[in-house]
Amino acid sequence: MSERQNFVKKDGLDRVIAALGKLGNPHERIRTVHVTGTNGKGSVCALFDSVFRAAGYKTGLFISPHLVDLTERIKIDGRQMGKKDFAALFGEVFKAGPDLSFFELLTCMAFLRFEREKTDIAVIEVGIGGRFDTTNVLPRPELAVIASVDIDHTKYLGDTIAEIAGQKAGIIKRGGICLAPVLSEAARGPILKEAAEKGAQAHLLAPIFETAGYDWMRGRMRLRHKKTGEELELALIGAAQVSNATLVCEGISILNGSGVFKINPVHIAEGFAHVDWPGRFQVLKRGGAVYILDGAHNPEAIRAFIATFEKSPFRDKDAAFVAGFLNDKDYLSILKTLAPYAGKAVFTKAPSERAVDPCVLADEYSRLRPDAGIEVQEDIEAALAAGARAGTVVVLGSFYLVGSVLSILKRRKTGKAL
Repeated sequence: MSERQNFVKKDGLDRVIAALGKLGNPHERIRTVHVTGTNGKGSVCALFDSVFRAAGYKTGLFISPHLVDLTERIKIDGRQMGKKDFAALFGEVFKAGPDLSFFELLTCMAFLRFEREKTDIAVIEVGIGGRFDTTNVLPRPELAVIASVDIDHTKYLGDTIAEIAGQKAGIIKRGGICLAPVLSEAARGPILKEAAEKGAQAHLLAPIFETAGYDWMRGRMRLRHKKTGEELELALIGAAQVSNATLVCEGISILNGSGVFKINPVHIAEGFAHVDWPGRFQVLKRGGAVYILDGAHNPEAIRAFIATFEKSPFRDKDAAFVAGFLNDKDYLSILKTLAPYAGKAVFTKAPSERAVDPCVLADEYSRLRPDAGIEVQEDIEAALAAGARAGTVVVLGSFYLVGSVLSILKRRKTGKAL
């Protein structure tokens, strides 16, 4: 299956619809929350899933990319499939659609799994964009959520905020409900237009929370409701999580109003406190060094990372930054944003055929920050060892890189040989 991973189909959804038809159209018999966004969509999905489970509902969760294991992408009640079951499901879907791409196969597998497991609700993360994304075969989700809109995947989505917003707005269905933050005029225009044309509700939400405090080493933050003063613990850290938490809380309120779900504030608090979503300002301590893992891989994500990093105690630790990017990302803009903060940089190669040569990254960075200590270590473990000399290591860029580092650090915790 892995050989299909970089094969992107761009010619419509006909193959997926045909394959799902052979499988009995499982996507038409599951309740869903459909989530897109340049950034934040994974966190929003994880929060929705955690809250639904806290309320006692059986959940499905479909996300991408995975960090360590492919089976992370399809979960029931927070649990991954066993490898044998995953392989059997893959074989069944492949038989129905042998011409499907990597992501198309996974999407059909998820829908079939959720329908057979009779999930009460399945939270579905868009792969790229929305309008032509494989997941957009869903007939009418309970909610369509747009977590953010910024420049990314321009080859497929367009070069402007308005074009990209128009693609993400494509997940809005006739008569449906859409949630989004209060976006720029360029982004909200296409979303409101799409909603109006489809007779859908569009809710643009200002944050209902403010940050009340951080527990940096435990990777947690406290949110305070602006109106009630109530505080919630969130098992995530990040400036953008205030907006993500708002989307989930308001989405839950809308679902409660529909009469289909019954979720109370205790369930929300429990779901927020127990959400598990690694690789997003994740703090780990290994062998005397502190590691901060963040899949900041585009300009908006790196800005959000820096906003959080500036508030953290790690800002004054003279951290070493270990970074690697893919060649379809605007890594030059990312390096420019990073330059004032990274006096020590170790560039490495993300485990992907699309990885940027770390020597190219080092050359570009030396022009931006000629006084920086710069090192190239193509091997990821060697890059970590080089960064660890600083005592504080920030790992960011491609989720492929973050996933590899997470796997390495987990093995170190269990004492397994590297």
